[in-house]
Amino acid sequence: MGPLERLRNIYRDPGRRKKLYVFLVCLFLSAFFWLFIKLSREAQAVIERPLVVSQIPPDVVIGQQSHSRIQLTIQTTGARLLASRYFRSDDTLFVDAGSFGRTSRGGELWHFVTAAQMRSALSGQLDGGRSLTGIWPDTVFVNLAYASQKKVPVRLNANFSFERRFGQYGEVRLVPDSVMVRGPRQIVDTLQAISTESLLFENLSHTIEQKVELQNPAFGQGLTLETQQASLTLPVEEFTEISVELGLSVLCQHQSGEVHNLRLFPNRVTVTCLVALKDYNRVEPSLFVAHVICPNDGLPESNRLEVLVETFPDFVTIQNIRPATVEFLIME
Repeated sequence: MGPLERLRNIYRDPGRRKKLYVFLVCLFLSAFFWLFIKLSREAQAVIERPLVVSQIPPDVVIGQQSHSRIQLTIQTTGARLLASRYFRSDDTLFVDAGSFGRTSRGGELWHFVTAAQMRSALSGQLDGGRSLTGIWPDTVFVNLAYASQKKVPVRLNANFSFERRFGQYGEVRLVPDSVMVRGPRQIVDTLQAISTESLLFENLSHTIEQKVELQNPAFGQGLTLETQQASLTLPVEEFTEISVELGLSVLCQHQSGEVHNLRLFPNRVTVTCLVALKDYNRVEPSLFVAHVICPNDGLPESNRLEVLVETFPDFVTIQNIRPATVEFLIME
């Protein structure tokens, strides 16, 4: 017979069922009185709380702080500790910067707050049934520095690759593209830019739009950023090749106008470009200018001139020019 079946038999028997009820009541009362005795005794608990410096003058910032959290040892009854709502972990102890003492550490001026000052700040939160028996650390040191602020550019820290036939279309955009920073003067004055978190995008085939975190280069040293995030847009499009045939013009660096007694062979070239599919129909030969530079005065070193394409639409990338050089003949 299993345990469940035995329990059913006990429950069916009125006499045994009564004994079961008495046993359960006694068990409950025993547990209750045991817990009551335990909670009535004195007990200690260590509670951690954030420590924040308040009333800081507007022209200074906290450069460094030895401890941002303190540990409080509380003596009271177990019941009070269990029911206490005065020392939740998210409570914050505020200490007035005007009450700080001063000392020298490593040749620098530091301010400090003592355990007695922290006890004083906590005194209004303790009733007669609770006592504060310990604070760690007993001294918190704070370095105050003159504040400065300026706007610096935001730089993208990213590596990305594309699937075949896909590529970047236009410029990568960060919004905001600059951010106001505030902190110790010696840090702000040397700061050139704020970088994003390190990012890696592989085999891209679509546009990326997402929030990215900004990295604080002096976190914990009093430097703050106006915003902690930026919006990243990395435009991606599918690309293809297109070829356009262009006539060649001749430009001379030493005289205005074209040189008319110079003959080119051939006098036309084919330019192959990479263009986004969405811009394919926008490509026209009239948007390009191909030319050569006339040879310098005197006997030229070669009978070939390099073909240059310096005028072309900004939505294409030139892949190659065929031919890259052409022969020339100076007509008498």
